[in-house]
Amino acid sequence: MASIALRTDISPLVDATMAADAHQIIAIARPLLEQEGRAAELLGRIGMIAAHGDSDGHTILTLDAASILSRWIDVLPLVLGEEQQSFVRALPLLVQALVAAAPAVRAGNSAHDTYPEPFFPSDLSEGQTVSSRMHDAIYGNDANMVERLLLGLYGSGADYRTMQIRTYDGISTTFQNAGHPVMFAVRGTQLLDTVEWGDRVPNILHWLTPHLPLHTEEPTWVKTVHDFLSDPHHSLESYRTRLAFPKEENALPLRRLVLSDTDTPQICQGVYDALMNKGASSHAIGSTIALAATDLMQRVGDGDRAAFVRAAHGLLFASAVRLVYREIQDIDALPLLFTSAAFINALHKELEAQPNTAEAPVAHSNILGGGLIAPSLLDTLREQLDVRDLTGAFSTARRYLQLGYDARGLFATIALVSALADASADMGHTWQVVQAAGEEFIGWPSALSGTNIEGFLHVALRAAAFAPRNTLVNNV
Repeated sequence: MASIALRTDISPLVDATMAADAHQIIAIARPLLEQEGRAAELLGRIGMIAAHGDSDGHTILTLDAASILSRWIDVLPLVLGEEQQSFVRALPLLVQALVAAAPAVRAGNSAHDTYPEPFFPSDLSEGQTVSSRMHDAIYGNDANMVERLLLGLYGSGADYRTMQIRTYDGISTTFQNAGHPVMFAVRGTQLLDTVEWGDRVPNILHWLTPHLPLHTEEPTWVKTVHDFLSDPHHSLESYRTRLAFPKEENALPLRRLVLSDTDTPQICQGVYDALMNKGASSHAIGSTIALAATDLMQRVGDGDRAAFVRAAHGLLFASAVRLVYREIQDIDALPLLFTSAAFINALHKELEAQPNTAEAPVAHSNILGGGLIAPSLLDTLREQLDVRDLTGAFSTARRYLQLGYDARGLFATIALVSALADASADMGHTWQVVQAAGEEFIGWPSALSGTNIEGFLHVALRAAAFAPRNTLVNNV
């Protein structure tokens, strides 16, 4: 059943968003949330308008991150054992996200975009497939044909997973703009999930397709990945018929491998061996690569936020890749694992060559205790993050987890603090880091439960604690 957020008129909220009027947004959004409208769905509906005015893609990434964080906040009453559910807690996050999205919503609301004629599977010439035409269009920098092919799948009634597979397959061994095309593809469809796809699919396809074709120079390591996977000796076909139970522990050595000075062919061989010869699943490999990305982020001090965000793109990319395998099981998306590992390895070498040691001032608060009860611990954590006491916050978060409390409550609290972040100033990167870290922590394979994954927690805390802030929601 659709919630009130999908059934009610939100035009006043759209008008307030276009005006970037935080006070008006609060006045309109609060009763919507009090009537059991979820912030995630409101953000999704606004996002379908913003998509037509978001030329660089970051507005949709910001709205999607806010929608995921708001869902965590919505479950906080259940985690804390509160008798009454309330969706108003997510109001500060909603306000910040809509103010940040205002320029794209204004542009999208006045846009008169027309979609190209769909290219249906029945239009293919003999010997062609949608996959082969998609590859030709992406490598030929033909954004129009990419959109026509995806619209053709949509118009022919293809399952939405088919549209995702063809998209992921087409860009699986390409890499440009710090990996944003993959992030856009994964996060754009994730935002689409909040509004139940349907007739809104063209909005996101039209927004996404300009970013997919190759139009900038790729790093040299990308061709190595492509060549490795083009070799018949490295076929992934047998993965399709594997029946054995996954041996997830065989993914873990990749963490050290991708953070070594080995060359790209060896990185690819390591991924191939773990996946095809040693029986690890795509999920476990993706999770392990994402964990390695948090190791890289620890090398960058908090005194240089720009450097922290640059390093964070490794996690944002690796997390997006891992999510692909939660959505689909088709082997056509497996090359993304190789691209992800090679990117983290390249980022490792870049950070090693240009170390950043700028440190943020160390804050020590007088906030003590937190006790042993989940609500008290989470209240303490929120206060510590608010005053940027990272050491105290990490200690409190660890105690919360050691006592066996639900990790969703922990990341919901981090999300609440991250609502103080000025999403316009940092292009939503604070929320994206918290989102990726939380998804990876919560989604870590149960078969690898003995692995220390505190790296995800630490980077989420850092992102929230040291984010640029504004005063928009101080009194909400």
